[in-house]
Amino acid sequence: MSSTGFRGTVFDIQHFSLHDGPGVRSTIFFKGCPLSCRWCSNPESQDASPQLMFFPHLCVGCGACVAACPSRAVAVKNGSLRIDRAVCDSCGECVPHCLHGARSVSGKALNVQEICEEVRQHWRLFQQSGGGVTLSGGEPLAQPDFLYRLLKELHDEIGLHTCLETSAKAPWDALERILPCLDMLFLDIKHMDSAAHKRGTGAGNGDILDNARRLAGCAVEAVIRVPLMPGFNDDDGNLRAVASFLCDAGLAAVEIMPYHNLGFAKYEALGRTYAFAAKEEPRVSRAVDILTDSGLSVEVHKY
Repeated sequence: MSSTGFRGTVFDIQHFSLHDGPGVRSTIFFKGCPLSCRWCSNPESQDASPQLMFFPHLCVGCGACVAACPSRAVAVKNGSLRIDRAVCDSCGECVPHCLHGARSVSGKALNVQEICEEVRQHWRLFQQSGGGVTLSGGEPLAQPDFLYRLLKELHDEIGLHTCLETSAKAPWDALERILPCLDMLFLDIKHMDSAAHKRGTGAGNGDILDNARRLAGCAVEAVIRVPLMPGFNDDDGNLRAVASFLCDAGLAAVEIMPYHNLGFAKYEALGRTYAFAAKEEPRVSRAVDILTDSGLSVEVHKY
């Protein structure tokens, strides 16, 4: 199979993105992630398989999906539609029968050529704004071969500015392989303590920090992102540890990502419970002060 025919799984492609790198960009969201952050705003990104999403507030109770479901996973109970997630295989047969958009399947296999053809439609905007394409997720490095082939086509063949948003929870070899095809990289550091990192994301942070250290000696422009979660990682101790690590590693650019709950409705759509109920606002000003006082260049992300 040629590079252009190589397939991967994505759950969204957004155009006209303004905050995922310089200029106006197209952002491609890969499906599947080795982390399960409790505050994740794209919970549909975590599972690598296609998933049925059901938004009850859009449902009018017509019952068309009940008749359309081949696995009989949908039923009316106490006047409301219910999905038996243990039976539903996310086949999507019910989706075209829902005329009010209450149902969709997140996740689709696309090949490199299909994605490149869609992205090419916005070539003029990329040129005029200094933009390009950002690969996000989920975790793009969880599909390393597809990521490499797509980046090589976008960067080397088409000539677009490319950017990666990553947790860096992956072997260094997978990250090192794509660096020649990257112009910019955003890497998340969610907590400096590995045990705390595991409580918040489901995995430790040893390989993430190792990868961050190695990036400091590479030619690609690297920006460290700190998702600032109130009560989890916005205390002075962790922020000072982040600052010390970055200074020692030679990573000077930091972007703070303040907590938000914009993805809350997606958990209900997946039949899941949102696990991070923040009662306070993140200490953004304090984080800026601590990181800036350490000599780092700090920006606050705009959503």
